[in-house]
Amino acid sequence: MKRGILALACTLFTTVSFGECVQTLPVKQEYKQSQSVVIVTVESARRVPQTWDAFDGTNFTVHIDQKVKGKLSGEMTVFSEHSDDAFNLKVGSQYLLFLTDTYQHWEVNKCGNSGSLDDEGPVIKQIAHMLGND
Repeated sequence: MKRGILALACTLFTTVSFGECVQTLPVKQEYKQSQSVVIVTVESARRVPQTWDAFDGTNFTVHIDQKVKGKLSGEMTVFSEHSDDAFNLKVGSQYLLFLTDTYQHWEVNKCGNSGSLDDEGPVIKQIAHMLGND
């Protein structure tokens, strides 16, 4: 009986963990959890092969146009793993990114509020309201 329950729990956990986003994080929660929130322009993309300590993915070089939270400035690299959870960026486009430093990389939560600057007007308004910049 215990094994059956454990197997079911593992299956459900795996399905939720590796499936599509069920619900986007609330903006306020993701803002608090993120180490940095920035508006960037993507300058380049470079594929990165798998190594003994990292998965394969893409390193995006971005220029920070405006920082909303954190101390980042200038240029930086954002990593996106090649998986279903990847958050892909398009060279030449602007994005609002909620970033977390995971191990050696700055990464974006696929189930968060990051996205193309053209699509993120409501999120930007929520952040401005939170920060008292209405």
